[in-house]
Amino acid sequence: MTSPFNAGDVAWSGAPGTASVEGRAAIPAGGGVSRTCAGGEAQLFPAGTYAAEMMRIVFGNDVRGYVPLASSPRYPANIAADFSRTVRRIGCDADGRFRFVGVPAGRWYVFSNVIWRTAGGEAAPEGGALMQRVDVAEGARANVVLSP
Repeated sequence: MTSPFNAGDVAWSGAPGTASVEGRAAIPAGGGVSRTCAGGEAQLFPAGTYAAEMMRIVFGNDVRGYVPLASSPRYPANIAADFSRTVRRIGCDADGRFRFVGVPAGRWYVFSNVIWRTAGGEAAPEGGALMQRVDVAEGARANVVLSP
């Protein structure tokens, strides 16, 4: 990471809001079956300079992306502790759906890992990381579908 984390850049994200961000994270697994983030989590974090650089490192862009586990996603080392405090986390339900409430207006990233094992759990894990940038208006409901 070349950009230092600047808490002032995303201070707006800690304010109370009236919007929500909801959606589903799923990856087609063949045979008409999709795997989801069920049992995992979705993350929501403000799209400041630091996060945008991180998304470009991991996904090759900062708008929307998918990185399969097979390609060994490049996650930055030493993520700033102050940045980690801006990340909102919520569990995905049994259908891979998630919902963040009380979100202030602004530009955000939604992120989730969708990982599964086949062959009775003996095979190597499959799946990958999904991301989408979303602009949220005050009082609005933003719907996101994370998929490759």
